[in-house]
Amino acid sequence: MQDWFKYVGLTLLVLFLQVMLVDNLHLFGLCHPYIYLWVLLLLPVDIPRWLQMLIGAAIGGLLDMFAHTPGIHMASCVLVSYLRPLLLMGLVQDAERMKGAVTIDALGVNYFRLLIILIVTHHTVLFLLEAFTFAHLGYTLLQILVSGICTFLLVMLFEYVRKST
Repeated sequence: MQDWFKYVGLTLLVLFLQVMLVDNLHLFGLCHPYIYLWVLLLLPVDIPRWLQMLIGAAIGGLLDMFAHTPGIHMASCVLVSYLRPLLLMGLVQDAERMKGAVTIDALGVNYFRLLIILIVTHHTVLFLLEAFTFAHLGYTLLQILVSGICTFLLVMLFEYVRKST
């Protein structure tokens, strides 16, 4: 039960940082990092998929509320929450290692693969829904690439800080 309190506290902290700090970082209109994906990645492995999707919907809905967007964060987060258990089953052969949270220590190099797949999926859905057209597909793909790299680097920084504390 104490782990859930830590997780809720961490979620609130990351959402606060996302809304107050990271949402105001825009590099040439291309870089929009979304660090809240890290919170979805840290969910325990053994919780049911419906609960993961509900948590993803709640986190995405809160972001939509603060960003004044009509459900694009929620849609992206629910998709990521749905795909996460499937990807974990495909990437991790040794189920014994997956008892707790998804961390670099538990997954090794598969952590990076999982993170990249989830970031690309999230950003693709998010930016395509935001643009809602293929007229500027090149610009949208560039946004996905640059924002994905920034998100990856920030998530790795947070993971490093979490691991060192």
